[in-house]
Amino acid sequence: MDSMHEKQLVRLAPLFLAVLALLATTAALSSCGPTRPPRGIDNPDLVTGSLTQANPLDIVVMPIQNNTGRANLPLAELRKEFHAGLIRQRYSPLALEYVDQKTVEASYAPGALDEQAILQVIINNWDDSQVRTMSRLQIQGEVYLLDPKNPDPRQPLWGGKVDRRVDLTQSATTIANPKAFTDLAVKTFAADVLASLPPRNPERTSP
Repeated sequence: MDSMHEKQLVRLAPLFLAVLALLATTAALSSCGPTRPPRGIDNPDLVTGSLTQANPLDIVVMPIQNNTGRANLPLAELRKEFHAGLIRQRYSPLALEYVDQKTVEASYAPGALDEQAILQVIINNWDDSQVRTMSRLQIQGEVYLLDPKNPDPRQPLWGGKVDRRVDLTQSATTIANPKAFTDLAVKTFAADVLASLPPRNPERTSP
């Protein structure tokens, strides 16, 4: 009888250990708290139109359109971050200096620089009322990747409205001054918005 009990214990031992391992893993995951969803899926109003078919490469990043009525916003820095973000997504935005030289001319029209798409960013609200107390910045705006042949925001290759809270609470102790906060907030905002932009397919050629 003792021999039979020993065999049963031997058979049950691996199962017992597996259950213990599962419980330990579950406890570890629970202690980590809720996980953050993947970047890019939290911009529900950014939609993809005919981006895949167009597959643009050269992109003009237009100066940021400021609809807030405020004159002290970091528009140039924000534009640079969107420019850099497009490169990370495998697009080839034209140099900002080159674009600025050409777009100030009255004769400029969409497509005049042989670009295959235009990125237009519009800022409608910039709420920094919680920056000092909670290290939070709320930005509302619109972002559109437009076809130069039909630069209608109602029919973008990709884009839509954005409403994002940039929360830098965890980085607050390492931010040296207000400019450093602004630089990081702008970088975070642009990266989080462009995380919703599908990367360019380098294996396809633009039509």
